[in-house]
Amino acid sequence: MMLKLEGVDKFYRIAGKTKQILQRVDLELKEGEIAAVTGKSGCGKTTMLNIIAGLTPPSHGKLYFMGKRIVYLFDLMPSWIRNRKIGFIFQTFKLINEETVASNILLPARIRGHAGKKERMRMDSLLERLGIAEHKHMRAGLLSGGQKQRVAIARALINDPPLILADEPTANLDKATSLEIFRILESLAVDEKKAILIVTHKDYMFHRAERVFDMIDGKLIPIPKENMNLYFDTMMTPIERMGEKPAAAPHDSKPVKATGRSADKGGK
Repeated sequence: MMLKLEGVDKFYRIAGKTKQILQRVDLELKEGEIAAVTGKSGCGKTTMLNIIAGLTPPSHGKLYFMGKRIVYLFDLMPSWIRNRKIGFIFQTFKLINEETVASNILLPARIRGHAGKKERMRMDSLLERLGIAEHKHMRAGLLSGGQKQRVAIARALINDPPLILADEPTANLDKATSLEIFRILESLAVDEKKAILIVTHKDYMFHRAERVFDMIDGKLIPIPKENMNLYFDTMMTPIERMGEKPAAAPHDSKPVKATGRSADKGGK
């Protein structure tokens, strides 16, 4: 078992009050498996990813990684695991715009203390695979949204981690580019047996994942594949399923029914 969460709770103190963000979350993820998580904003999805990545400890519960329980002690062990064993893909790319594509990709390897010939050869291989080899020496800030996300994926893979966490990696991209990014993630699971946990609102991604969950008020609810279409038709509007918010109606007019998607923000 690549990843296992048992009864994970998370509490925060906000304005002097205790708020529970996660409630008894149980999750198992196998090698080569893709699991997708959806849910409304603020329901606890990113908090769960941050706990898995060792960015914040759980308040209660247990976390196992590759069969071993993770102990949060002075952040040392989670940091070691995060750098070597987990690749994190962010919604907003988190690139250093002033640095080159190559410099961004090699950053985790430098943190690890190994950014030599082997890592540079792996970087070149990733650049070719992701179709951005010609941008190797370009500053990251000059790339399109789709190109930036490919750089972010290469950075997440440079240390060859067995687990990939993706926090809405296509939220800022158009549908065509989103599909390309998800096909890349899918190939990592199939070809390299990476375990992938993706937070997304894109319903066409749910059909490709082996398992789908809905995060509701901090509770992780499994959705049976055979009931998935009915579930999302009941729980979400078409626009919400695409990860977008319906347009607000003017105060002095009748409500306007949304008829399409808002303009896409990313490109290839």
